[in-house]
Amino acid sequence: MAAKQPRDSGGSPIPVLRFRSGGAQALSSVTSSTAQRTSTFTSGTQVITVTASTAMYFATGDSSVTASSSSHYLESGIPMDMALGMDISSTTDYHTHASFIAVSSTGAVYISERE
Repeated sequence: MAAKQPRDSGGSPIPVLRFRSGGAQALSSVTSSTAQRTSTFTSGTQVITVTASTAMYFATGDSSVTASSSSHYLESGIPMDMALGMDISSTTDYHTHASFIAVSSTGAVYISERE
């Protein structure tokens, strides 16, 4: 079932996805020496919201994705929304996992699935 979008005071839809019940993950001790990977995202998850306690590098992809120091950068304490792809039946166009490695200090990453 498609979710209805909330509306602003002018009646226009506000494009936002709700948090998926049971769709929270945490990687509690991400170091700068070894990347950590999430569990598989629930089928149908379109976006994830990620927050980290320290600066991280990240990558999204399949079950073998591994972040490195040349991956995308995630600032500490600033939530970031990440699209996983449009076609959930495609294994190349839809990402099922995320990987994180700390820039320097060990920290935690909190992931919320959106639908």
